[in-house]
Amino acid sequence: MIPDIPQQYWEGLPLLNLGQVNNAYLHFKEESLSLKGQFPELNLGQTEDGIPTFEGKLILSDEKSNPIDSYEIRIVCSIDYPQSFPFVFETKNRIPINIDWHVHTDGHACLCTWPEEVIYCHKGITLESFLSEHVIPYFFNQKYREMHGFFLQERAHGKLGTMDFFKEKFRTSNLKLIINWLEFIKSNPEPSRTNECFCGSGEKFRKCHRSEFREFKILPVETIINFIQYIKLSNPIFKN
Repeated sequence: MIPDIPQQYWEGLPLLNLGQVNNAYLHFKEESLSLKGQFPELNLGQTEDGIPTFEGKLILSDEKSNPIDSYEIRIVCSIDYPQSFPFVFETKNRIPINIDWHVHTDGHACLCTWPEEVIYCHKGITLESFLSEHVIPYFFNQKYREMHGFFLQERAHGKLGTMDFFKEKFRTSNLKLIINWLEFIKSNPEPSRTNECFCGSGEKFRKCHRSEFREFKILPVETIINFIQYIKLSNPIFKN
């Protein structure tokens, strides 16, 4: 997962047995083989440790399917795929290994914040959707920076980026309100569509935070608790 997760969260995750890991690898292999027609320059491979990969040339095309550029990449299966993102590496040193380029110190791409990854994976990802919704846009954004010197769309790194995600999602910069709303979502059934929204705006629920309620409500309670604790631990306003 993303390195800015507080240590107690990833240390407390349940250990996966060998069967679960093998199922993740098998699932990844099957999906890789099924995508050969869509991504003819990417091939199923494996690391020195036998972890399956999907690697080769990723072609970036315009709206008319004309190639405009390509990157050499390696996608490495995570041990709990599809419960977490695979790891994506650019393999020809074209992109600096620098967090300002959205590349972690071990070389894998920073595709999104930790909560976004959790939500995406809980909804269900496939290797095809991962490529189309995350990997290809990431490399288009890298191409844009190469051409213009800056990213077209960029969020802050680490904890600040995670806080920005919550602020954008709930449309407020007030982290105390966000915690209160996450607590409400965790503990309450969905309000009636004609009720006033739980945020206190006075708007009808269906026109205000209904989509956000539904997006977070499907998550395990423990995950929402982790989000709340993460916000508290990451911000000095909650230290006292």
